[in-house]
Amino acid sequence: MNEWIGSVLLLGGALLCLLAALGVLRLPDFFMRMHAATKAGVAGSGLVLLGVAALHGDTATWIKAALAVLFLLLTTPVAGHLIGRAGYLSGVPMWRGTREDALAGVLPRGGIDGADTPEEAPVRRVLLALAAGPHIDAAIAQSVALARRHGAELHGVAVIDVPRLQNVGPVPIGAGWHAQRMREHRIAQARRAAADVIERFESAARASGLRWSTQLEEGRPRAVLRACSDEATLLTAAAEGWFDQGVLDLRVDVASRLDLPGLRPLRVLR
Repeated sequence: MNEWIGSVLLLGGALLCLLAALGVLRLPDFFMRMHAATKAGVAGSGLVLLGVAALHGDTATWIKAALAVLFLLLTTPVAGHLIGRAGYLSGVPMWRGTREDALAGVLPRGGIDGADTPEEAPVRRVLLALAAGPHIDAAIAQSVALARRHGAELHGVAVIDVPRLQNVGPVPIGAGWHAQRMREHRIAQARRAAADVIERFESAARASGLRWSTQLEEGRPRAVLRACSDEATLLTAAAEGWFDQGVLDLRVDVASRLDLPGLRPLRVLR
């Protein structure tokens, strides 16, 4: 008898998990997919655990299965509620067929990926962070196109990351002069590379017919670019480039390094 009960429970749990997986794949929005996933976590997994206990038959296994099911019942609804709330507050879009938003006016709702968002300030300036790298020419061309599309001023800022270039690591006793010469050589190389990038930017800017300007700064890139940006600035940067200006051949995640809270999201161009 226990074999029949256990088999039915296992089959029912597996079927619920299969239906939940199909729901995650096919349902049209985040909230419906999350509903399907939480049902698999409680009902599907719970039935499988009970099925295993029924097949095994001893008291210890039933106690373990019951505790596991209790744990699922206590934690999965709370986790599902928190995930759903986070999705709603961040503005995850709902299915177009949704007829009523019961939380409208109850919880604040942000906006991402096409959801309703407050109007942003118009783009008055496109600022390209000029750094030597494999995609800088494509980034210049795309920044020109963005400035033309928004009817905005085009501005190029070449930054030399002096603190990083000066970091030559541990220096043996008596080799301080050599370390200083290495620092000076790195910075001189970076200045030459930055001048070359600025020249390429200026050539494209002159040909565009847009209002444009350039500047060269030395210091920490995040601080420099934040000081140059405001709500009306669209900040862009070339992928796979950094403000060592190619001297150290760094390959960094530009988007994460130049994430500036309170401003428009950085556009990484390639």
